[in-house]
Amino acid sequence: MAFETIRKSSAPEMVAEQIIEKITAGELAPSTQLPSQRDLARMLGVGRSSVREAINALVVMGYLEPLQGKGTFIKKVLPDHDPGIEKLKSAFSAGSIFDLMEARELLECRSAALAAERADAAQIRKLKKAMRQVAGTEKDYAIFLDADIRFHQAVAEAANNVVLCELTKVVLEKVVAHHHRLKTALLPPAYREVSIRTAARVVDAVDVGDARGASRWMARHLDAIRDELKNIIS
Repeated sequence: MAFETIRKSSAPEMVAEQIIEKITAGELAPSTQLPSQRDLARMLGVGRSSVREAINALVVMGYLEPLQGKGTFIKKVLPDHDPGIEKLKSAFSAGSIFDLMEARELLECRSAALAAERADAAQIRKLKKAMRQVAGTEKDYAIFLDADIRFHQAVAEAANNVVLCELTKVVLEKVVAHHHRLKTALLPPAYREVSIRTAARVVDAVDVGDARGASRWMARHLDAIRDELKNIIS
């Protein structure tokens, strides 16, 4: 099996297209392991970051499955449709979002813990107000996203760390931009329920000064967001 060296500027997309071609042609069979990122980068003549971005997109699209400690494998059951250029672009947008989600975990779980330790009464009131606004949204995804972003900003502010707050703001701005590209109009009821429930737990933990609980519930809240992103793209 041989891959063609990538010479075009859109390296991650071209990497993804080649992998899909190999899967479709049967050269990469279901359940078999994909070559390592290092080997793929060497064979394709691209950087490992391009390979990683392509793999993220193909995981979202349902072609690949990462197994902890083992590597990345071709899924046993493959998508039964032609991905098309728009689907591929959406998957790359989601892949970037998942990178942002990792950053959010690092920033926001710590922010939640610090908020539990440092938030004053006014900040807790603001946090509760933001939570009520999230809970008051209904089916419109854009309205929900706007309220949810304000909630996360309130958590960051309550951490009382200027640098952490500014970093979170930058990441959230990028999150909003990616969500707008996905053009999702309706808010799934199941996602709304779990998102609101976990966010409320974050607020409760901050209110009683439970730093560990605030961090844990923020992680669960972000997990719910990640799961819904996968559903939006698939």
